[in-house]
Amino acid sequence: MAFGPKATIKRYVIFMDFDGFRYRGHESIELETQEDLRLDAKGVKVTSVKANGSPVQFAQDDEGVTVRTGRFSGTLEVDFEGEAAEKLVGIYRAPYEGGYVISTQFESVHAREMFPCVDNPAYKARFKLSVRVPRDLHAISNMPIERVTLDGDKKVVEFMETPPMSTYLLYVGIGKWEEVVDSGGRYVLAAVPGKTKYGSLALWAARNSVDFYERYFGIPYPLPKMHLIAVPEFAFGAMENWGAITFRESALLAPEDADMAQRRRVAEVVAHEIAHQWFGDLVTMKWWDDLWLNESFATFMSYKAVSSFAPELLMWENFLLGETDGAMVRDSLSTTHPIHVEVSSPDEIEEIFDDISYGKGASILRMVEYFLGESFRKGLSSYLEHHAYSNAVAQDLWTAIQPFTSVPVADLMNDWITKPGYPYLRVTVEGSRVRLEQHRFSLSGKLEDLTYMVPATIEVNGRRVDAIFSSRVHEVDVGEEVRQLKVNLDRAGFYRVLYPDLSRLARLNQFETYGLLNDYYYFMLAGLVSRDDYLRVVDMNFSVPDYLPALELSSELFNLFLVNPAVFAQRAIDYHRSQFALQSRRPEEQHRELAGRVANRLAIMDRSFANELASQFGKEVDPNMRQAVYTAYAVAAGDLEGLRREHERQQLDSERIKVLVAAAQIRDRSALQQAIEWIASGKRQDMLYVLTVGLNPDGRDLVWGWLRDGGLDRLEKAFEGTAIVQRWLLGYLPFIGLGREKEVSDFFASRPDGRSAEVRGGLEILEAYSRLRQ
Repeated sequence: MAFGPKATIKRYVIFMDFDGFRYRGHESIELETQEDLRLDAKGVKVTSVKANGSPVQFAQDDEGVTVRTGRFSGTLEVDFEGEAAEKLVGIYRAPYEGGYVISTQFESVHAREMFPCVDNPAYKARFKLSVRVPRDLHAISNMPIERVTLDGDKKVVEFMETPPMSTYLLYVGIGKWEEVVDSGGRYVLAAVPGKTKYGSLALWAARNSVDFYERYFGIPYPLPKMHLIAVPEFAFGAMENWGAITFRESALLAPEDADMAQRRRVAEVVAHEIAHQWFGDLVTMKWWDDLWLNESFATFMSYKAVSSFAPELLMWENFLLGETDGAMVRDSLSTTHPIHVEVSSPDEIEEIFDDISYGKGASILRMVEYFLGESFRKGLSSYLEHHAYSNAVAQDLWTAIQPFTSVPVADLMNDWITKPGYPYLRVTVEGSRVRLEQHRFSLSGKLEDLTYMVPATIEVNGRRVDAIFSSRVHEVDVGEEVRQLKVNLDRAGFYRVLYPDLSRLARLNQFETYGLLNDYYYFMLAGLVSRDDYLRVVDMNFSVPDYLPALELSSELFNLFLVNPAVFAQRAIDYHRSQFALQSRRPEEQHRELAGRVANRLAIMDRSFANELASQFGKEVDPNMRQAVYTAYAVAAGDLEGLRREHERQQLDSERIKVLVAAAQIRDRSALQQAIEWIASGKRQDMLYVLTVGLNPDGRDLVWGWLRDGGLDRLEKAFEGTAIVQRWLLGYLPFIGLGREKEVSDFFASRPDGRSAEVRGGLEILEAYSRLRQ
């Protein structure tokens, strides 16, 4: 826990006068302090300070300003100067074809880069903001505009005062924004000129999400309006600024004929950020060690919300694929950390915006809700009511839930949030007894073997039996001979299950079939089962057509193709060909989406298939097949110029990204080298797609050379102040490094980013993949 100054901040009154990207600011801070006040300020020059109208001494360094107030109560006036920078955090300039907008990204500790403040989530205050800008520009902030006053060739835009909130949630956006106001005026979609017409899906998702949360939490949305803002350059997916949510364009805008994956992404990201309006904005964690309170709940609740109003998007299937799986991989590494983790420096804070704080925390919540049912919802509502407009810690939430259930919530949750990792259960049967033996799962097998408080769900002979245990071994006597059983029903638990004997395995639904496939894939990587044991499970499910297990098996076999094609290529190609034929015959959109994803991987693996599919390039195809057609064309034709023209033809980032990802699969080395530089020289936010060349069997050495010879430095500069590059390296280094493990390891050993948990985790997965090549 990092503590701020011995002060109470009540209100900031901020005026900023913009001249291009530079501005002069004046703020009045209403406060009480017991000692000299320390304000955070970085890249902002303070020119004068007054305390209750009288000049006061101050000293500025690179990180902030110390004001010689002594014990003080009243108003501190600060004059300062700053500039919208060429980066993606703080207050920055975001270019687009035809101009720039000025936007802000303050989470976690970047508000200090726009104005001097106590930049700490526990120091909630009210904000009264005004900006002076050219007359032809539009300004957006958290609250509605209160008045506009013309002032020469400029205008002063004054916003209504906010409720008490943390500094990282303040927003300022200035530019030639185009807006669409939804019926009733509550929801406003803002984008650069010409793009608001692609926002109807987002507005629909916003309305439905707010309706859901208001019913679920029993608390109305607290602000008078909600902006959804598409920022043309944006480091993250989105940011929950209270009442002025910002998004990467690809996470907010969608064409009228958007594919299913894009519709799901927009709906989920919108629902995630709107969940934060309650969980994070209305009630905020006291310090960043409880970041997961914000992010885990927003992640979990977004899937719950979208599932309620768009069940056809298959949210819970994609929750397992996109949230739980990534979290279980990350949590099986030596570089993992508990959900609740002590952090102090800005770098440490940025590093915990990861699969543990998002996916693991959300998966633990799904596991607990599966046990608690309606008690869970009642507890959340009580927690939000009690801590509204203030801050809370995790224990406050368990205290709120406990009165509604007999399950020891605090003991259960504290066990899961304070320990790294998770268990696998070895399940054996003797007569009427089911024996569960837990061990910590790790890819290396070298980590401390912890025990966990496991809420196990079991079905024996068709009857459900629940058990919560924290011992190494737990036995359940069901009173009759065990003929059939399965453990971890609906794959709701955050643990794996190993059956030494699969002959008693009961009939599995698609969630449980996914779990069996996923578990045995990682058991093989960890050396807990043999390759033959894993392939037996694959063959048991080779013809299963269901969406979730089919996508999972496609992902596993594609990865194995990339890792060791000599052993796995034929099985992977056969599977993808049979699944493509099967799914293509089914008219429902979920099967068309599945066919498209299978076809995309098959085009990378099978040149003859790519040649067939490439003939569709330039023609109207099912939206769910567009990515596969682009990829097939890149593999078969290697026509970078044709892909560039297609990229230019597209209006939206969501569609342009498909072309970038396809270009990464070009096989001609000269053209691929040009493609790497083309991707790296485009939008700053899109440079990361260079790393997808790691999935090109013929391109790994080229992308490694690019990273080694300055490309990684370019990426780090583009995403300065974030840990985004390291998170992407976690996913792609295990492929890029194949066959050059020592060179890659030595390279990162000499770099500061090589110390990051994500990079070290990527190297650990690379080790596991390398074992499969032996």
